[in-house]
Amino acid sequence: MMMNEPDYNPLRAYLNGLAPLDEPEWRSFRDILSIRQFEKKGVFQAAGTKCKTVGFILEGCFRWVKNTDGEERTFDFALEHEFVTNYHSIITQEPADIAIIAVERSVVACADAKKMLQLFDTSFNWQKIGRHLAEYVACYSLERLMASYYDSPRTRYQKLMKNSPELFLRVPHHILANYLGMTKETFSRLRNSTL
Repeated sequence: MMMNEPDYNPLRAYLNGLAPLDEPEWRSFRDILSIRQFEKKGVFQAAGTKCKTVGFILEGCFRWVKNTDGEERTFDFALEHEFVTNYHSIITQEPADIAIIAVERSVVACADAKKMLQLFDTSFNWQKIGRHLAEYVACYSLERLMASYYDSPRTRYQKLMKNSPELFLRVPHHILANYLGMTKETFSRLRNSTL
C-alpha cells in the first residue's frame, strides 16, 4: 500500500511569506524533509543532547521544558504552522539543557539542521528566509525576557489569552500556570475573573 504524499503546503506558504521560493529552491528543501509523528509526551529534543533537527509543525503542539532539581519548568510553546527546534544548541553545537515535548499527538516536517543551514547559502531567497527566521527568534526572545522581568502574572495571563487563546483549550491548565510562573490557584482565580 502506498502512503499519501505529506501536505507540505502550510510550510511552503510560510516560507513563501518570507521570500518567494521558485520550484528548484523549494525542491532542494523538500528533498531534505521527512515526516515524524509524536505521541502525547513524545520527545522531539532530549535535554543533554545536541539539537540536529529543525521541525515545522503540521499538526499538534509542543512545549519547551527545563528540569531544575527535579522540578519541571515550561517556558515556551509552539503550535501548528510554527517551527520547533533549539536554535541555541544548533548554532553553538552545545548539548541542549532543554527538552521539547509533545503536548498532544503531533506531526512534524523535519529537516536536518546542518543541511538546512547549508541551504541558506545557496540563493538570495534562502538567505532572506534564514535572516527572517533569525530576526524572529531574536525579537521573540527579547520580548519573552522583558515580559518575565516586568509583566505581572495578570498581564502575562492576559497577553497569552490575547495572543494564543487556543493554548487554553489544548494545554492542561497546570502546565499553563507553570509557564506563566504562577500557582494553579492563582491561574484559576485569573481564569474565573475573565470568564
